[in-house]
Amino acid sequence: MSIAQSGCADSDDRQTKMPSLAPAAQRRRLRTFDALSIGSFRLLIASNLLQFAGMQMMGLVQGVLVFRLTGSFTALGLTALASAIPGLMLYPVGGVVADRFAKKTVLLSGQAAVGIVCAGLALLAAFGVLSYWHLLVGAALQGGLQAITTPSRHTIIPDIVGRERMMNAIGLNTSGTNFMQLVGPGIGGALIATVSAAWAFGVMAALPLLAAALSARLPRRPLFALAEESARAGAAPRRPGGFGDLAQGALHMARNQHLRTLITVNFVIVLLSMPYMMMLPGYVEEVLGKGAAEQGILVGISGVGAMLGSLVIASLPPRQRGPALVGVASIMAVTLIAFSLNTHYVLMMPIMLALGISSAMRLSLGQVLIQTYSEDEYRGRVVSVWMMQYSVVSLGTFGVGFLAEWLGPQRAIGGMAVTLLMFTLVVGFFTRGIRRLQ
Repeated sequence: MSIAQSGCADSDDRQTKMPSLAPAAQRRRLRTFDALSIGSFRLLIASNLLQFAGMQMMGLVQGVLVFRLTGSFTALGLTALASAIPGLMLYPVGGVVADRFAKKTVLLSGQAAVGIVCAGLALLAAFGVLSYWHLLVGAALQGGLQAITTPSRHTIIPDIVGRERMMNAIGLNTSGTNFMQLVGPGIGGALIATVSAAWAFGVMAALPLLAAALSARLPRRPLFALAEESARAGAAPRRPGGFGDLAQGALHMARNQHLRTLITVNFVIVLLSMPYMMMLPGYVEEVLGKGAAEQGILVGISGVGAMLGSLVIASLPPRQRGPALVGVASIMAVTLIAFSLNTHYVLMMPIMLALGISSAMRLSLGQVLIQTYSEDEYRGRVVSVWMMQYSVVSLGTFGVGFLAEWLGPQRAIGGMAVTLLMFTLVVGFFTRGIRRLQ
């Protein structure tokens, strides 16, 4: 890498290696934002903010348009399924890509591709020919791109900040992206309500392209992340082995009891807790009697809570994180029960705030734990399986969509919330493995 390529990001990184002269009390006070002292991490988090803003806009805009075009909860579920299937197929591939190829290149390529997909939807909407099947195809493409790039986006964090600052950096990154949960849906809802869907998709096309411009300034990484370490250890660098790499990653997770417990518990929690967000467009219109703008406000309030929850995790010491994960999931279950019983828009605001706080804490705790208990060589593949939770959410939404058509959205969401509460109580009291996770 040339001096020019290193740029200001690496100069900031070198400065962080100098011993701090600040008093210990001051360093503790500034712990929440410690990772932001690294220039490369500032570039990464800014890029993630822009990309996630577009993703949050897409979630609202796509849901509103699907429900307007079809008036069906089942259609919302099918749209979620269209995103889930490519994700389930490609997340393991994304894990191998993260372990074997330059993460910077993966991020750049994925962000550019997302921008092209959104630009195509913007043109279809501008010419008045956008239909439900276009949105289905767009959801499938977005799901596949997210599956391939997400493991690289998450595993590059410890590459930049190191293990010491990993919990702090992941908390800050999650807090920042959750702040976009506040901004993104509000912008999307406002654009649909005041201008048009074409403008909304146009903004969504611009955001990932701007994110790619920031990612281009990240420092270059070796094509094979472990090549230099293997050479120093006297071992020949390994090359990508296709299905062999997938099998090795699966074997690593099967042999690691901590990873088995984390992945199993998290998948059940996600399956039972998160589909409510993708059902929100229909819920807001049918149960609360409101529209896209009001939905944007609710999602924005949830984003405020998520930002607060992530900052809490960024400030916590690395202790008792397993029990905390189950405790936060129990709080989510109780809050979702309140969600399912409520029919008043104003009362839904504090409920969404609580859901945002608890869901962000669960996500941040899980990400830190999964990377803490993964060996570096397999981290990308382990994170790829962990990130399949987003596809699990879509599968859960598909099921909740059918239940909502049959029983109504309140009973469907409430039933899953009660099941989640029972599950977390059983895990908390009877699963020693989760209680031992630090």
